[in-house]
Amino acid sequence: MNPRAVALLLCAIACGAHTATAQAAHFLGFTAGFETSYTDRGGADTTNVDLLQVFSGRHYRHAFVDPADPTGQARRIVGLRVVVQDQVGFTPEQYTLVGYLDDPLQPGRPDVRSNGAGVWFRTGRINTPPNASTGPAVHTLLVGINPPPTPARFGASHGPTDDDLYLGIGLQAGTWPNEGLGCRITADFMPNVTAATPRDVVGPRLPASPLPPNLVCTVATTGGAFPLPTGAAALFPGIAGRRGDYRQLDLDVLTYAPGGVAVTQTNQLYYATSRALTSPSPTARVPLGGTTNMLSGLHPDLHDATALIPPPPSSFARADDIGFLITDGQRPNAIALARLSFGPLLGGSNADGSQPVAQIPGFGAPGSGGNVCVDLADPNGITFFGTTNAFGRFQAMVPMSTATRAFLRSYGAVDVTWQGFVVDLAATPFEARATGCVTQRL
Repeated sequence: MNPRAVALLLCAIACGAHTATAQAAHFLGFTAGFETSYTDRGGADTTNVDLLQVFSGRHYRHAFVDPADPTGQARRIVGLRVVVQDQVGFTPEQYTLVGYLDDPLQPGRPDVRSNGAGVWFRTGRINTPPNASTGPAVHTLLVGINPPPTPARFGASHGPTDDDLYLGIGLQAGTWPNEGLGCRITADFMPNVTAATPRDVVGPRLPASPLPPNLVCTVATTGGAFPLPTGAAALFPGIAGRRGDYRQLDLDVLTYAPGGVAVTQTNQLYYATSRALTSPSPTARVPLGGTTNMLSGLHPDLHDATALIPPPPSSFARADDIGFLITDGQRPNAIALARLSFGPLLGGSNADGSQPVAQIPGFGAPGSGGNVCVDLADPNGITFFGTTNAFGRFQAMVPMSTATRAFLRSYGAVDVTWQGFVVDLAATPFEARATGCVTQRL
């Protein structure tokens, strides 16, 4: 699809105007709809370790593109938020925040060279906040960082060369679970699930998904003032493909780029965040309700495929609904567009077929940024129009009829691609800010 066609489709948005605001950072939304299952260190109970969240390029393409880069080639983040638990609150602990790049020789694995060449950034050691508790203390750590932008390596759509990122927290050796820091985690179903230990009964496509073999990995480090990887291969906790072993850290990313994450609304009893709200809540991080996690959020269950798993008592048959959440704290009350397609954009100037927004005729405003990576001309796609709320959020949901569910089921495995745009038609030329593209596996 040529850039002019992309421009015409973007211009088809309902008329309106919004004046750009000063640049402000916001969270992308990976944990906007999230439940805590337990606290853990990924099995590294007594050793120095980097506990990392895997951000897969096969699920989140162009999610971290620096909007200030008109070529759409650089990735930039400006902070991390991670929720941790100190087992003895009154004894302060130290931690670092860290990011790893993908290993070019083993795509889907962090680059763990012992000289630190694969480390994108690492903060200095930071003390946990003061606390008087003699028992566990929970801390929400929000730390601004300013690592140098890193170039993305664009491969074929959802291919093995798509760039993954690994972001997380460096933990000092402790005597877990007696003392030390661990990270809050959400996990998929286990037979002992209760209301007190929520677990997400993830949809059927997660075990069959491509790399990474899990959503969290650990890298052993030297510890000390300047931790380095020991050079040992990263470990992925649990056994890939076995339910009860998929995990996600309570970690979100602060950026200047608009956030775009898939949403799944379920009827699960013991994962309350995933349920639709009875009425919209403008102050909620997910205004209509639903989970944005990497479990059911990316892998919904549209037709009760998980009935084969023994459900909790009084569970209902699953019939999930899918959607997309846009977050742009810089653009409240702005025109928003969410696009669902059955494939990526092809024919753009980037190697993977995507197209920098700022290079599309008519959309060269200084605030334009990101890459168009969804097929805007797919005749089977759906486009949702609306406006962001006072907090810069817009959520679109797909109404799923029984016939639609049956039709999708007849096709077996189906992937859909989402992307969002926040548009200012008052700017001259027009301004459009693109989220990343997110793949939901139905």
